[in-house]
Amino acid sequence: MKTRIFTFVIISLLLAIGTGSCSKNEINPEDYTTSLLSGEYGKNQLWKLNVTVNGEPTEDYDYVRFDSKILKDGDFRFVNVIPGEKRKEFKDIPLTATEEGMTFTIEYEKNKKLVIINGIVGLGEMTVNITM
Repeated sequence: MKTRIFTFVIISLLLAIGTGSCSKNEINPEDYTTSLLSGEYGKNQLWKLNVTVNGEPTEDYDYVRFDSKILKDGDFRFVNVIPGEKRKEFKDIPLTATEEGMTFTIEYEKNKKLVIINGIVGLGEMTVNITM
């Protein structure tokens, strides 16, 4: 009987030591599913999208698909949001945390003109400002 108890105690200690040695101190992005802010934002979506073009509000857009894991950077797919672009994707755009949400800025060239897209993603709402 004492042998069984002794064996049980030793096995329990080995399991506890073995389990403790597997812990990680670093964040591995692959361990996380998409963030709570990831999803589709649009005028007819559950999560709302507000768009301005050159400072003027517009209602002529579909949606933006936003994906991020640990909110360090994000992937964007603009569908009928940027004038003259049916679909435009951007990968690994840096995000900055603020009290209102995660801000972003995207710059690219279209027809030799600079297009600047800046905005903010918050829980349930995204605002996009497009300057052409």
